[in-house]
Amino acid sequence: MLLAVMTGIAAALVAFIAGTHLVEGAAQPIVWGATTFIATTGLVILLEEKTGLIG
Repeated sequence: MLLAVMTGIAAALVAFIAGTHLVEGAAQPIVWGATTFIATTGLVILLEEKTGLIG
């Protein structure tokens, strides 16, 4: 579970930084970061369940 959250945080940070360079407003990069966090965390949790890392 910790791996999923840490991966989600890293992906969200990358999406936020990329967003700040691509758009002018402040809201859009925050939305990109939040969406990326949710998607990446969910994907890693699913992969951990499928591989048997978490029960």
